[in-house]
Amino acid sequence: MSEKYPILRSLDPHHARIGYLGALTIVGIRGLDTPEALKARFHDLLFQRIYPDDPRFDSLKAKLSPARWTELAKKIARPPDQDLSAILSNSPAGDGWAYISEFWLYDSRMPSPLGQLSPDKLERTIDLARWTGVFLATGELSEVGVLLQHLINGLKERESDNTFNLLVAQSRPALPLLYLRLMLAAEMLFPFLIEEMVDRHADGRPIGTRGERGLLRGAVDRLLKTIGEPEDPEDILAVREISEFHAVLMAKPSTEENYLRPRLEILVDLGLVGRKPIHDKSRSDFMWVVTDATERLSTEWRNLLIGKKTIPEYLGAEFFESMSRVFDRTLRKVLSRDEKLLWFTRAFHRIGRDFGFTPGRTCALLACCLAWESNFLLEIDEVFDAVYQAGRTEWSRYLHFSGGSRFDREFLIRIDPEALNELEKAVGGTS
Repeated sequence: MSEKYPILRSLDPHHARIGYLGALTIVGIRGLDTPEALKARFHDLLFQRIYPDDPRFDSLKAKLSPARWTELAKKIARPPDQDLSAILSNSPAGDGWAYISEFWLYDSRMPSPLGQLSPDKLERTIDLARWTGVFLATGELSEVGVLLQHLINGLKERESDNTFNLLVAQSRPALPLLYLRLMLAAEMLFPFLIEEMVDRHADGRPIGTRGERGLLRGAVDRLLKTIGEPEDPEDILAVREISEFHAVLMAKPSTEENYLRPRLEILVDLGLVGRKPIHDKSRSDFMWVVTDATERLSTEWRNLLIGKKTIPEYLGAEFFESMSRVFDRTLRKVLSRDEKLLWFTRAFHRIGRDFGFTPGRTCALLACCLAWESNFLLEIDEVFDAVYQAGRTEWSRYLHFSGGSRFDREFLIRIDPEALNELEKAVGGTS
């Protein structure tokens, strides 16, 4: 994947439900791991069998609409020969069962019950975790992976009956933003996909999943035209990757469709694109619809299309304010240095390493997420500025930087525990 023009060339229908990425972080660890051990824990998490006599069965069923329960019930009525472990269960053979992840997928809060991950495709989510930087190549959770895990665990722990649905990407306000940041940093194609979809909708032009009407094909065409003919040799190689991706789309209609579906389904999960009801569909239908949020997102991403902002610049300087308009949220902007430092310190005390130093960017991102959920507006760059400034004030005695890291735009930091209480007192009840 090119760093300048990143595209997820291997994104496929097994990546349709972005919540699987969050579920994977629940079984990840902040230390060396093996692919086999991670996959085994992920399997055990998703494929717990829920029998009718399980105390969780009724609670999980209650989260399904009648229509979705009817669909899931067809799976629950499994023949005895599919339940080789029935002899170990209190449930009589033939009573049926469902995987807990099937209950999650058919939950009424899920925009679509399509995209179930099968036991033999678990590696696809692990691949996505690496592509998006949620897991490191060594198999351990990255810092942003720890952040994602923290946000999900904060909700999971609130459900006393142990039925929390890990697949709901909108289960707390900050989650869609974090998922979107991960995808946008890993693939620059999303703004072009949204723009192509909104433009065709506005002009009344047909939209399809493949062929001349193919939405993904049109988005990649738009991207290549925007980039133009590069002169730098490194850029030429990067553009060649996009051209090769385009050639793959043109070569086989089914590939074109399979690469489009997960991208749109991820946006559906995040509440940024709409989806038609599954009933009354036909193979030729284009199942996704432009919503008010889609149009607002297109407006917000326009500068990314014309090169006025790079994606890293956008994510650092204006992402949360931009998303407040997309999601129609009214937030109070945090103005004072000490308030910004307080949010940063709160974040550090949630995910900071017990020993050594923690990347400042991770803490700044969590600070912005926590502020967002409390109706305050922060951006990563301004949090960085506040921390740098605080390093030259009375607060410096609580802030410990890794050698020399204060002098660049990435730093490692450790904050003394007493700083949080002191900042709370200094700021008062404004944040």
